[in-house]
Amino acid sequence: MQKNIYRVFSFLLVCLSFYSCSDDSDQFCDNAPNVSGIEANIKMNDLTDDMVSLNSEKEALRFIDENPFIADYFFERSRYGADSIIASSMINIFSNPSYKDTLYQQVKNTFGDFSEMKNEFESAFKHYKYYYPDVYVPNLEFVLAGLRKDLFVSDSLISVAADYFLGSEAAYVPNGIPDYILMRYEKEYIVPMTMLLLTQKQNQTDQSDNSLLADMVFYGKSYYMTKMTIPCTPDSLLIGYTAKEMEDINKNEHIIWANFLENDLLYETSHFMKNKFIGERPKTFEISQQCPGRIGIWVGWQIVKAYMKNNPEVTVQELMENTDAQDIFSKSRYKPKG
Repeated sequence: MQKNIYRVFSFLLVCLSFYSCSDDSDQFCDNAPNVSGIEANIKMNDLTDDMVSLNSEKEALRFIDENPFIADYFFERSRYGADSIIASSMINIFSNPSYKDTLYQQVKNTFGDFSEMKNEFESAFKHYKYYYPDVYVPNLEFVLAGLRKDLFVSDSLISVAADYFLGSEAAYVPNGIPDYILMRYEKEYIVPMTMLLLTQKQNQTDQSDNSLLADMVFYGKSYYMTKMTIPCTPDSLLIGYTAKEMEDINKNEHIIWANFLENDLLYETSHFMKNKFIGERPKTFEISQQCPGRIGIWVGWQIVKAYMKNNPEVTVQELMENTDAQDIFSKSRYKPKG
């Protein structure tokens, strides 16, 4: 049974987008701890070849019997009931030439034997264990889901549907996902996305504080902790902004911050209003037509960065245990650029 499952849903949607560079990334990368002596060996299982080779109901039923979780989660067995229905669905998907000869070939061309991804995950968990030595390193598996679901993350298992992470230029893409979200589903985003979800368990918060500031600081702490596990990953890959958006918000950080202050947003408690600044949207139109969505999360991250920079005696663990958003904000002495 999986423990502490981290569902992707809305938290996933604030995660990731186009790759670009940032000064902070260089700083964090240069100051990254030496983790060469930390063990974080990951047991990896690549099931993609087996799945695309299923040619009969008998083979599919045997696969389901040997891999019940895939049937349960990615193919929603409880919804359809009989295993024969799931087996038939698998055969229809994976034996279809348009899938087998096109989409699956894109999976192979993109991921190869998945060894690169395995190495990235092991590096991330070495850094994670540097701060939290008792963290359990989960098993890692790569599957095909016929574009039904993307990712499953728990303390004991990371299961990635590789066919979901081929980007907006793939031959076939998931239905119903806006383009500005779809473009995030690429190989480079899998490790940051997963670590953002996994490290949530360290992020303590005051449930009674419903202010926008508390939400901003919560997300800021999450991104800060994730950055510690993948210190050389550009900030844009975590927060979900294009290179142009990163350039614009860094240039106009003082204007963005002034908008929060002038409109008394920090202590706003209305979910409707808060969602305008931390919810998934293509743009934060209340600030400008060019301001990207989720800008409150980005500002929260800058506040947390300032807090850690101006309070060097505070450890990462102490940051994550601090539930007082006002304390973090006050001691951050946050001063936007510009």
